[in-house]
Amino acid sequence: MTDRVKLQLSRRKVRDRSIALLLLGIVALMPPMAGISVTGGEFAGIPVPVLYVFGIWLALIVGAAILARPLLDSDESVSSDESA
Repeated sequence: MTDRVKLQLSRRKVRDRSIALLLLGIVALMPPMAGISVTGGEFAGIPVPVLYVFGIWLALIVGAAILARPLLDSDESVSSDESA
C-alpha cells in the first residue's frame, strides 16, 4: 500500500469519526436527552441543565480537537513530501 492510499484511508476514518461525533452531539443535545438533566438541582450554585449543556459542548470541542490532530499531522507530512 502506498503512502497516498494510507493517507486517504486515514482521512476517511477521521471523516467518519467526525460525522459520528456530530451525530452524537445532536442526539445528546436534543430535548428528550437534555430533559434527563432537568432535576431542579444545583451543583456549586449552577443549575444541572446548564452544566449538562456546557459539559456536552466541552466534550464536543475536545473530541473535535482530538480528531483534527491526525489531519494536521498528515497535512504537514504531505507538504514536506511535496517540497522535497
